[in-house]
Amino acid sequence: MHGPGYGPPQPRPSGAGAIVLRVLFAMLPLVSIGMLSWAALLRLAIVTRRGAHWALFWAQLAVFVFFFSFIVAAPDENDWRMDVGMMGLLALAVASTAYFLYADIRHAAQAPFVVHPFGQYGAPAGYGPPHIPGTTAPQFGPYVNPYADTPVPSQPPAPVPPQPHAPAAPRIEQVRAELDELSQYLRKGTEGEAR
Repeated sequence: MHGPGYGPPQPRPSGAGAIVLRVLFAMLPLVSIGMLSWAALLRLAIVTRRGAHWALFWAQLAVFVFFFSFIVAAPDENDWRMDVGMMGLLALAVASTAYFLYADIRHAAQAPFVVHPFGQYGAPAGYGPPHIPGTTAPQFGPYVNPYADTPVPSQPPAPVPPQPHAPAAPRIEQVRAELDELSQYLRKGTEGEAR
C-alpha cells in the first residue's frame, strides 16, 4: 500500500533562534534543580535522531526516577535519603546540561548548509533541477559527477515524418476531398488578389 511517505525535513532554527533555544534548554535542568533534566536530552534526541542519544535519554530518565524516589521516601528534610536524592539530582542537572551543550553545538557545526534550487525542501518528487535550453545541464549516470555541468548542444528538432493514414470511412474521405477542394479555391482567390 502506498502512503505519503516521510514529510519534508523541518527547518532548523538558525542564528538568534538557535541560540535562544540552546540557552533555554541548557538552563532548564539547572533552574529546576534537576527535576527537568530529562527535557534537554529529549530535545537532543529528537533533533539529532541518533539511537545513542535516545538510549542516553532513557538512561538519564531512569537515574532521575531513582534519585527522585530517594527524596519521596525521606520522612523529613533532615534524613540522609533527602541529601542523597538532592545531590544526585543536582549532579544529574549539571551532567545533562554539559552533555546537551556539547552535543548540540557539535551537531549544529556538522549540519551541512545546502541551498536547493527549488527552495528550502528541494524539488518535488519526480522532478529534477530546472533546465534552460541552450545552457548546461547536469549529467547523471554511473561514475559521473552529478554536479558537473557539460554543454548541451542546441540543435533544431529533427523533422517528424508524416504518419500514414489508416483507411477511413467513405464519408470521411468525401469530407477530406471537399476540404482540399476548398483550400485550393481559397489559395487561387488569394493569389489573384495579390497580383
